[in-house]
Amino acid sequence: MTPVLHFHMLTRRSRLGLMFSLGLVGLMVLAGQFDASWGRWIAYLATCAALVFAIHQFPGSSRVTLDADGILIRSPFWKQKLDWRNLHGFVLVNLSRDPSDTPDRCWIGYLVSEPQRQAMPDETLRIFEPLGCHGLLPKVADVEPQELVHLLNGVLRFQRAEKQASAS
Repeated sequence: MTPVLHFHMLTRRSRLGLMFSLGLVGLMVLAGQFDASWGRWIAYLATCAALVFAIHQFPGSSRVTLDADGILIRSPFWKQKLDWRNLHGFVLVNLSRDPSDTPDRCWIGYLVSEPQRQAMPDETLRIFEPLGCHGLLPKVADVEPQELVHLLNGVLRFQRAEKQASAS
């Protein structure tokens, strides 16, 4: 039986967005511009943004799960399943121009098999292929990207070996 691993996605950006949105609403109220037409619209949009950011703060609402079938990425508003059969490998993607930059700018990219790649929309390929991957996994808390790439490639090798052993 293959173990199931759960990773929680980073929520720092959601916290920052929540604080910014609530601060903007507070400034509108304190400045007395809440009665102006444009003030109501800004306050309304900031309140909606604050609600979205607050939903992301609920424990377990955003996570990455590895199981025998693949990788499940869940957030409050969408989910995506990556099947082990369609994955070719994982790479470290540095979004910074400086290769010696900190790991904060590193993400985990995934490569898919050729049939899956051909089924992907052209827009997706135009965005991700210059980065050397076919898609990016969300950042997870408490795990360095380099360690997670190593772990994911190991799980992928294990899944392939298990599949070949069961086929023999």
